[in-house]
Amino acid sequence: MVARSLLAAAATGSAVLVNAAVYPKVKSSTLFGPVTDPSLVRDSCGSTAWNTNRLLWVCRDTQDMGTDGLPEFPAFSSSASYTNFNKDGSIPWQPIAENDFGYTSELIMYGKNHNKAFYPLTYDECNDNQSGQCGDTSRYALWPNNPPMITDINADGSILAYTWIPKTHILPNLASLDSNPAASLYRVFWQPEAEGPKSSKLPQAELVNETFWGDDVLLYGTSGNIVRNGTCYLYTEARSGGLALAKVPVGGVEDRSQYNFWVNGAWTTEMPNINDTSIGIAATAGGQGTFYYSDTWESYVWIGQQGGTVDPDFYITTAPNPMGPWIAPQHFLHVQTGNFTLGAYSMQAHPGLRANPWTNDIYISYTRNDVIDNKNLYTQPLYHIEWE
Repeated sequence: MVARSLLAAAATGSAVLVNAAVYPKVKSSTLFGPVTDPSLVRDSCGSTAWNTNRLLWVCRDTQDMGTDGLPEFPAFSSSASYTNFNKDGSIPWQPIAENDFGYTSELIMYGKNHNKAFYPLTYDECNDNQSGQCGDTSRYALWPNNPPMITDINADGSILAYTWIPKTHILPNLASLDSNPAASLYRVFWQPEAEGPKSSKLPQAELVNETFWGDDVLLYGTSGNIVRNGTCYLYTEARSGGLALAKVPVGGVEDRSQYNFWVNGAWTTEMPNINDTSIGIAATAGGQGTFYYSDTWESYVWIGQQGGTVDPDFYITTAPNPMGPWIAPQHFLHVQTGNFTLGAYSMQAHPGLRANPWTNDIYISYTRNDVIDNKNLYTQPLYHIEWE
């Protein structure tokens, strides 16, 4: 799976050890069941390792589950929750009864959202409700594509993280009213001295800049990120194809002047034009997914879905560096699809669920949309993948 090679250094004639391409192969796959808060119905959840012995999950549209077993309206556009680990680091799966999905267990989320969007909406995003629903039937759908990107975990246990969210303005049929919207930057922080290290109170999210990335520019960070060795690597879709990449020190996220951009095979301080054809990196299969760094493989990894589809298939690609070269996306798992229109989408990887960073495995999830007994339900099934 992982190859290394000795290359002669041209300048000195000496040999240096470098990473070669990683081509993952599945050894086994196991379906457990959903990560869920039984009191809520949630769409598109991602996770990040938070403080000691737990993960933070952030999801898109979320609804309360009514006493009649039906999701209640209105929805709130984002929500958050925690899940814990057992003392030995294992996952506290809860067994569940026989069901229509074939699930054998579930992972329970907790934490009160108080029917408020985790990422707050502004006045010009129709914030008189928590879903961004406007009076003309349009909606500001502030949907996070990724969980918060952690930049600082301090000695006192406090945590600082960031998220970029496009200011997506849509019609009821999901058609966009702005093909190149701006993106807002949110700061997410946790202070254990105020909340208590094991408190169920969720972190706070606050708006840093509503148009950190303005209209008709590249929205770095909205397609994924990797934080490594004090640097944040931020990806976004490039209009000319592939992804565009920027980097910024972990302490400079809120300062646009500290960003560098990958253009024509080199880093530059000048942000490229949205139509630039020299910025594309073939780093994904085109759809939503998760970037992370694998200590086991000493490689950067992306896991997700093909673009323009809701097919129930997972793909993976790897690279020795954030800018590549990335191998051609490899299909590695076909999963169960839902029986409703959207079927299977928002495919995510959850490296924080592994027992430790050096195990040769990964947990993955997706959103499954079903109608059962006239109930439109969204679940987040979790699979465990072991690699050869």
